[in-house]
Amino acid sequence: MEHRRIGKSAIYVSDICMGTMTFGSQTDEAEAHRILDRCLDAGINFFDTAEGYPVPPDIKWVGRTEDIVGRWMKGKNRDAIIMATKVSGPSHTWFKSPKRGGMTTLDRHNIITAVEESLRRLQTDYIDLYQTHWPDHGLAYDETMEVLDELVRSGKVRV
Repeated sequence: MEHRRIGKSAIYVSDICMGTMTFGSQTDEAEAHRILDRCLDAGINFFDTAEGYPVPPDIKWVGRTEDIVGRWMKGKNRDAIIMATKVSGPSHTWFKSPKRGGMTTLDRHNIITAVEESLRRLQTDYIDLYQTHWPDHGLAYDETMEVLDELVRSGKVRV
């Protein structure tokens, strides 16, 4: 399995990233864990989830994917796993996250709330790669970037 550096960070990820957006809706926990184990055994170290997963978005199961991945990751060597997750952000398409009552602007409050909830569900002290799921065109990008930078400086997020 080939690996690549994420930007200028110290993080190397497998060329293949395993997406988990159906875990908890179309894929049950036992099957999800089998899939994740097979990926790890095959040399994939890069896993992607989001606070708003699984899809399709529904308040009854939002966050379930991170819960499933967190329970799987708990029994693994955390240093060997590169975990990516995302804060929802305001949706501009059919995919409207039910997180925070649909109020998902990328301001300080929502990003801090989202990262704390993701850390709890993933059962980890840090997230390797934290991303915004969608841009927030109605908010100054500086505000979003300042909070993301603060999360990196605090050690809750690596990149």
